[in-house]
Amino acid sequence: MKEVNKSSLAERRKKIIGLVVSVVVLVAATAGQMDAKAQKEISDEGLTELFNAALFHVRNDYVDETSRQKLIFGAIRGMLSALDDAHTRFMTLEETNELQTEMRGNFGGLGIEISQRDGVLTVVSPIDDTPAMRVGIRPGDKIIEIDKKSTRDLSLTDAVKQLRGKPGTSVNISVAREGEEEILYFDIVREIIKIQVVTSQYLDNNRIGYVRLKQFNQTAADDLAKVLKDFKKKKVAGIILDLRWNPGGLLDAAQRIGNFFIKSGVIVSTRGRKKELDRVFTAEPSQVIVPDIPLIVLANEGSASASEIVTGAIKDHKRGKFVGVKTFGKGSVQNVIALMYGTSMALTIQKYYTPSGVSIHKKGIEPDIKVPALDFNKDDRRHSKEIREKKILQNFVKEHRTYNDETVKSFQKLLAARGLALSDYAAKRTLKDELVKTTPRPIIDLEFDVQLKRAIQELKK
Repeated sequence: MKEVNKSSLAERRKKIIGLVVSVVVLVAATAGQMDAKAQKEISDEGLTELFNAALFHVRNDYVDETSRQKLIFGAIRGMLSALDDAHTRFMTLEETNELQTEMRGNFGGLGIEISQRDGVLTVVSPIDDTPAMRVGIRPGDKIIEIDKKSTRDLSLTDAVKQLRGKPGTSVNISVAREGEEEILYFDIVREIIKIQVVTSQYLDNNRIGYVRLKQFNQTAADDLAKVLKDFKKKKVAGIILDLRWNPGGLLDAAQRIGNFFIKSGVIVSTRGRKKELDRVFTAEPSQVIVPDIPLIVLANEGSASASEIVTGAIKDHKRGKFVGVKTFGKGSVQNVIALMYGTSMALTIQKYYTPSGVSIHKKGIEPDIKVPALDFNKDDRRHSKEIREKKILQNFVKEHRTYNDETVKSFQKLLAARGLALSDYAAKRTLKDELVKTTPRPIIDLEFDVQLKRAIQELKK
């Protein structure tokens, strides 16, 4: 009896194995046929049929009912993602309106320009005097989580949706930063982001005109022109154009602004696949405002796109010196194309080139005079977090409300006693930011701004 069972079991095993082998052979043969077919170029008509077939089966057979609009929007996004270009994207009606609002300079959120590099959500630049800037977000920070949810496979559009929200609400982002071994966590309270695009001030007993440009939006060129004309009227001996943390904006604004300083020659050229659309933007002598006043441009790792157009033009024409650190490296041009039903598509159509014919895409522009900004070191960041969590800083400023040398020394002495010493810069910066956080920030702060100090020194030469 036992022998019969063993024999029967063995036969069944052989049949199962044979069946599995047959299935494997069949699948392999079918896959081989599919591979052979896939190698042939499919006609446009065939591709349309293929897409419609896939859409039909999803609509009719997928486990959950899904709207056709959702599938088509997803298909468009998938098509654009196949281009492997972080700056090309599809926008719904809502997202299109958000973009237009952002270009007008008044929108809600955290105050950061983000992109995708190698499939990772990356900060291009925090906007000056916004929640993101104030908590310490930096260019190049990789956002790996939003509210503890991974950003892997998250589209740029969806990331923007999650980061924006009702003013007064907070969002937690997890950041991987080069040089940091641990993940950094930031709780950021959303605000209505109102950008004052141009701010200016006279320095060195009115001998130097300082102007900061925060974005190349629709009003940037006209706003900057007014300031430069005032500088010229006051007969300043030098001008400092500050493009740090400026993520860019409109190409025509960059061309106009470059022309304010350069009276002749190429400002920027754009080239793409369609040669008939290639353009060379040259300076118009009638549009120049300050062609001869000594000029320094300040730019850094948060200066991108249109900021790099202006910086590159001034550097290549030797119109002025670039002081700071290497720029971000976004050298492509997007055209926002209006589609149907209020949707739109930002499509990269060209790359731009500096007057010397150099593309800085993913390379950036190197400064004439390299001056890194002051920064917290690793111990500073670790201790600073603990100082705030234990409310050491908050309790200290309740009794010390004035920022001066004596207050700084008392603060450093307290931290040393707690085993949480900060570097001299970090202690001063931390204390000062806490004491003045409820007051309007000054346009400049020469106590900490070593790049601006160097620019002033260069102009005095």
